[in-house]
Amino acid sequence: MIIECACKKYKFAVKAEEIGINGRVVQCGVCDEKWFQEPASSEEFKVLKDNHIKEEEKKKEEAKNQKPKKEKPGKNYIPIKYENKSKINYSKIFLTILIISIIGMAISFENREYILNKNPEFTDFFGLLEEFVEYLKIYYSDIIEVFNPKPK
Repeated sequence: MIIECACKKYKFAVKAEEIGINGRVVQCGVCDEKWFQEPASSEEFKVLKDNHIKEEEKKKEEAKNQKPKKEKPGKNYIPIKYENKSKINYSKIFLTILIISIIGMAISFENREYILNKNPEFTDFFGLLEEFVEYLKIYYSDIIEVFNPKPK
């Protein structure tokens, strides 16, 4: 049967026989929270018990036919972790916006005559844009010159 921790963050697969007919106090193996676990319904309990007995008999028969193996003691629960699948990759969003902005500026720079005829108030913007492009040319030419010096 599947039981849920009192904190509602974890679920565990537990044998109904371990909870018993009357129920019992259980403790979460992850957060150590304790709560009283109600038993499975009597019909479910009988079916689970019958299935468990059949499985045990099959295991005993298989064990007789096979060489003895050392079994490690297993846990009687399986923690189920819930993952947040809505992780946002802000670096990709920033890079996309940056590329779109650069493309937009390049297009507007090429069509500046048409834009300035329609909207003369953008004269200062294009003046600053031209200065910025000149600055980038100087800056990157200096960097290229450091890594690839011109012969004298």
